[in-house]
Parts: sequence; structure tokens; C-alpha cells
Amino acid sequence: MEASAPPANHQSEFPDQTYPESLRFEPIGTVASHLADGSISATELCEHMLAKIDVLDKSLGGFSQVLHETARVEAKASDTRRKAGQVLSPLDGIPIAVKDLIDTRPAVCRAGLDHLSDYVPAKDAAVVTALRRAGAVIIGVTETDPGAFSTDTPRSINPIDPSRTVGGSSGGSAAVVAAGLAFAAIGTDSGGSIRIPAACCSIFGFKPTWGRVDTTGVRPLAPSLDHVGPLARSVEDLLLVQSVLDPALGVFASQDRPWTLGTSFSYFADATHDVQSSILATIERLRSRGSAWQEVELPAPGNVLAFHMINLPKEAADYHTRSFPEAWPGYPEIARATVEAGQRTGVAEYALSERRRAAAIASVERALDQVDAIILPTMPVDAPPRGMRQIPLGRDLVTKLEATIRYTALFNQTGHPVVALPATMLPDGRALGIQLVAQRNEDAKLLALARDVERILSVHVDYGLLLGQQYQHAQRIRAEIA
Repeated sequence: MEASAPPANHQSEFPDQTYPESLRFEPIGTVASHLADGSISATELCEHMLAKIDVLDKSLGGFSQVLHETARVEAKASDTRRKAGQVLSPLDGIPIAVKDLIDTRPAVCRAGLDHLSDYVPAKDAAVVTALRRAGAVIIGVTETDPGAFSTDTPRSINPIDPSRTVGGSSGGSAAVVAAGLAFAAIGTDSGGSIRIPAACCSIFGFKPTWGRVDTTGVRPLAPSLDHVGPLARSVEDLLLVQSVLDPALGVFASQDRPWTLGTSFSYFADATHDVQSSILATIERLRSRGSAWQEVELPAPGNVLAFHMINLPKEAADYHTRSFPEAWPGYPEIARATVEAGQRTGVAEYALSERRRAAAIASVERALDQVDAIILPTMPVDAPPRGMRQIPLGRDLVTKLEATIRYTALFNQTGHPVVALPATMLPDGRALGIQLVAQRNEDAKLLALARDVERILSVHVDYGLLLGQQYQHAQRIRAEIA
């Protein structure tokens, strides 16, 4: 069990931006170049990150467990390989975090559930094995909503605006990336659980094509909807991590013609004025830089949620009632109610939801036949306040869960790859996000397109500055939680 912590080697919570502190928010490629030229070792980088985690995460609560000892061993092994000229990948020596829904030795991987508080996996999940084989330093496991049923990770605080939800269920992963406590993190997404935290924390997230990333060792929510992917602070960093998770990803050769983007204005007609203005401004910005645009037709979000709330609960109930027959009745409200709803789902009702899913897949495929990617808001609202339980959308008042997954759940149902990224700066230094959707198995093409979009939009969130400004606020909220 990981118990010991390194001594603090810094004078304050927010020292001057001196080396290696200045590396904390740099891209993975930049850090890798410093490791390569010997200006910093993987061991020094690891110790610095562990020291920052030990101070800052007491208030942020992004990690459920920090792997001090194994991280040190992995960093030392990286230095040894580098001296021998045997660097494994661009991730060799880079600190990465993993959602504790994903089996990661030697951590307790409780998936946010009390009855799993002593669960230590016998072996790593396939994605963790891949990261370790690439030389990544697994620095810790991150908090999740209980069982990944919701989108509001309760133990974690949004480092760039503590008054707002960090999102979920990969909320801890998003928090540690935005706080500069990991260079990337791995999350899962069954209804938006990578993209929603990315939007709430103004970072980047990637949900790959369903089935491309091995989910062995990942605790399921709804197996036909579950995806595993990275969160990071740039598209390039998403690409570096995803290339390890999906060795067949490949590289997309640049195309000669401009990108053609599609959107459906009716799809986000119930978004707030700020969100609608953001997506319109984003489309116009991309058009002004040469991208073609056309409107496409997508299934109505309300219709999608109607069958999403049938097949997800049914699959979740099948797993939890079979695996934890005595524990699940004591789950938190949203998780327990979801399992109960799944138990009530009949064969005919589930079959109908699957036919509706098939129709939605066909509809999205038709839209993507016309364009390179579809551009949409990630959520209909800005990151909601932490304590808010219901959110007004148009003339309706809906739960926070329904609001946050409203625009994301469709693409779990269809399995298409999606990148979430910041698109429009807000006055307080955060950003509103968009999601880009492409044809299934065009993951490399989508990441290449997203990298172009990132460059054109040129949104620069100063995560370190926001963290410094908001840290005392985070400490007060942590005290209230405690």
C-alpha cells in the first residue's frame, strides 16, 4: 500500500515560475525535450510533481490515491533507460494519472463506491499496461462519481473556478490536469464523462471510436456505451497519449482541401444565449480561415435521452445486481435509482431502445457523409454551480445530469469519436467548449482536424494563474465539505 510521502521541497504553495515549476503546465513534447537534453531528469520531475500534489491536492481532491513509491521507481527506471539510449516513447518519464475506475496497481481502485474501499486489483488494466510499457510514470489514481453514474464528482473541486462543478464522472482526472498535477489523465465516457469534465475545467478530452481502446480491467457502467480516453491541455497531448492507448491509431496525412464542418442549429436550440453565441462565433471564425460549413440533421437530444435512459440503466443494472447484489441498494441516490430503473426495464422496452439507437446511428452517419466533422457545443450551459441540482433549459427545468449529458450522450450511443476543446474565452479567464465529431474509426483524422481548429481559435487558458487566484476559494470549499 502506498503510504509514504516525500518531504516538501518548496517554500510556498505558489513559488515563482522557476525551473522546474515552469514545466508543470508545458506540453508533453516540451517536457520530453527537457528530459532528452538532460536539463531535468524524470526523477526530479516526479519529485517536483509529487511535492505539488502533496500540497495542492489536499484542497482540490483530484486524486483518490497518490502512488509515491511506484512513481519514484518508474521515474528512476525511465532515467536508466534514457542513459542507455532506450527511450520507449514520448511519454517516457512523463507523469500521467488514471481514473480509479480503471485497475491500476498498487492503488485502491474504489470507483467512488464505499464497498470497494479495500479493492486493490490483481493486475493493471490493459490501458495502464500500455502506458507503463510506453514508460509513463503513473503518479496516482483520480476521483470519480460513485460508480461513474453521474456527472458531478463530489470529492473533487474545480481548480479554475471552485464555485462550479468539476464535472464527471472523470472529474478527478480533469481537476489534476487543469491544476498542473499531471500532464494528462485517463478517463472513461459512457454519456459524456470525459467531455463534460473537460468542458467544466476548460481543458481537452478525447472519446475514441467505441471498441478501439481495450477496456479490459475497466469497471463497466454500460458496456455498449463505455469508452476510455485521455484528458490533457492540448490536442497534441491527447494525440500522444491516444497513440499509446490505440497503437493502430496511425497518422493522418494532411488533406489539400479545406475542412468541411457541419452543425445542427436545432440540436442546441435550448442552449443558453452565451453558449449559442459561442458556437456561432466559433463557426464564423473557422469559416473566415477557410473552412467550409453546412447544416446537417441530427436526432433531437430529447429523443436520444429517452432511449439513453433505458439502455444505460439496463446494462448498469445487469452488472451491478449480478456483481454486488448486497451492496447496490446502499448506493448514493443517482446510482441506486439508475439500477432500479434498469431492473424495471422489460425485454420489449430494451429492444425498442436498441432500434431507436440504430436509427440514431444511421442519422449521424448520413450527416457525416456530407462533412469532415460536426461541430456542436459540449454542454447547453456553462459549468454549473457545485450545489445546483436542477438547471433551466428553455422552458424546462431539468436535473444537472440531464442538462450536462444532453449534447454528449448521442455519441456514446453511436460510438463515433469526439474531441472536446475550449473554443471561446470568458471574461474570468475560463473558456466555453465545443465538441467535434467524425466518422467511426477516423480517430486520427479527427485529432488532426481538432489540432487545426485549436490553432485557428487560439484559445489560451492560463491554468496556473487561475489556480493561484482561486486556491484560497478551493481551500474554503474543502473545509465546508470536510
